[in-house]
Amino acid sequence: MAITRDKTGCGPTNGVISINSLNRVYVLSNTVDLTGETSLVTTDIYQSLAIPADTQVLMVKVEILKPAVGSALTCTVGDGSGANSWDGAVDLVAAAGTFTHSTAGTDAYQVTGATAVGGCGMFYDAADSIDIVLATVTAITKGPKFRVSAVCADFNS
Repeated sequence: MAITRDKTGCGPTNGVISINSLNRVYVLSNTVDLTGETSLVTTDIYQSLAIPADTQVLMVKVEILKPAVGSALTCTVGDGSGANSWDGAVDLVAAAGTFTHSTAGTDAYQVTGATAVGGCGMFYDAADSIDIVLATVTAITKGPKFRVSAVCADFNS
């Protein structure tokens, strides 16, 4: 059975930033450790970053710190509007040190073309969370450890 787990540390729709980040560009980052998880299931959701209201998220990256052990473990990176809006394919069995991020023209929030807003990410007028959703789980004996980071601009003047 699929689950949803809050890994944000502050609640998925609270989005706490320091006073030094008001009206500035800053990076939100969180390490998600699934190495102790014994039963990962396709469509499990891990809420990873709490995005405050009135925030422009420019980019989301995932860095593999410890790869999963097994045949295949992939995920998507999204939010409340779409499970794969930020990144449609992240390999969680990839080598430690591997970075993934949105690809312009491929992922919904990094668009290209005449009608695009320069691939400038997504403006969150209401608080939301950046979520990791497991897509493929094949013979995984040990879960991964990874860092999710977002480049954000605060508009809470």
